[in-house]
Amino acid sequence: MIYYLKGKIEVVEKDFVVVDVGGVGYKVLVSSKIGENKEVMLYCHMQVTDKGSRLYGFENKENLDFFEKLMNISGIGPKTALRIASIAPMEEMKEAIQREDKQIMKEIFSIGEKKGQQIVFELSRKFIKEPEKDEVFEALRELGFPQANIKEALRKISDEGSTEERVKKALKILGND
Repeated sequence: MIYYLKGKIEVVEKDFVVVDVGGVGYKVLVSSKIGENKEVMLYCHMQVTDKGSRLYGFENKENLDFFEKLMNISGIGPKTALRIASIAPMEEMKEAIQREDKQIMKEIFSIGEKKGQQIVFELSRKFIKEPEKDEVFEALRELGFPQANIKEALRKISDEGSTEERVKKALKILGND
């Protein structure tokens, strides 16, 4: 398997680049625009099928990981994963999903409403900590607060600090509702 390619971009097309590595040109499908005659190191995902093989390249390891997580979602192939990965870097996508960013959601849903919902659901499961597994959530639920209110309060407080400190902060928010 090819993990990364380090070389010079010789050809730039709409969906791919050709990277010259020691005199050999590798066609690499990319999610972002990369300039010609530029030295790069692309982290790669190699897909081998009965129709041939393809390389998908990313300028950083995090975006490769994001692409591979997308590929693990049922019904998402490499073309769709590459398209979603090109919307925003992984960290930005995590934050956008957590705050339900309308522009990012619109771009994801441009793939198709049903598939878009599935992608958002799967990504939120992979990226967002489930409050039900959180000690603070359990403590507040034991105190009788409704689940929806607890989730909203937990979105407003930091994950930093002890459980006790976080419960106190959440109680202040819940007390103001």
